[in-house]
Amino acid sequence: MSKKIQDENGNTYVEVKPWYKKWWVWVLAVVVVVFLLGSFGGHDNSNAKSKTTNTSTTGSAKGHKTTKSETGEKSSVESKSKSLTVSYKDYDVSSDKTYSVAFSDSSWANTKVNVDKVQTYKLSKGYTYDSANDGKFNIQGFVKVHFNITAGRDISIYPTQGTAVFYNGEQHEADTGESWDGDISNGATKDGWVTFPIKTLNDTSSIKSIRYKFDANYKTDNYDDENSNHTYDFTLNLQ
Repeated sequence: MSKKIQDENGNTYVEVKPWYKKWWVWVLAVVVVVFLLGSFGGHDNSNAKSKTTNTSTTGSAKGHKTTKSETGEKSSVESKSKSLTVSYKDYDVSSDKTYSVAFSDSSWANTKVNVDKVQTYKLSKGYTYDSANDGKFNIQGFVKVHFNITAGRDISIYPTQGTAVFYNGEQHEADTGESWDGDISNGATKDGWVTFPIKTLNDTSSIKSIRYKFDANYKTDNYDDENSNHTYDFTLNLQ
């Protein structure tokens, strides 16, 4: 109850307690403090859970990396097979081999024809090849021959239109995709690859030799010049 006070003149007053001395104010304060403590505690716990979740996610990613070799999985780079593009078509390759060759011919028109590399490609499966003159047929591989030609006069030379005869008796014309040859001026040098399909190829070491034929010519006003047209015909031995 409120306390009554009477002054010297006989006036009576009611004493009012300060707000902080009222019991319900302290009860409300205690409830607010308890509520706030509970809220902060729950927020901290949720952060802890979030951190734990993030840590476990990162750990699982690292674990996935370390277990790839154990599960036999390969990365996208490792699992991607080699491919060979011939006439804008891609062929999957299971194996390939490069041979170093030292063939040189300077017998015609002071022109040096060199072959320095031969590459064989075993395809991962059978493909249908569409040739320019022989139609479509199934193949198991390709052979690529690298030329380097220095002209001794103005000439026209066509190794990309040549014919190859392989160890097993197969004869094939060069793929029409290459066109780096043709007219070569006196003193100029051109180099490039010539590609041949092959129907039967047990492995990249099967081919031991290649017979190669192609034509060349130069212009002349000398009607007695019987050397203006020339056919190259040579054999490349692969070691």
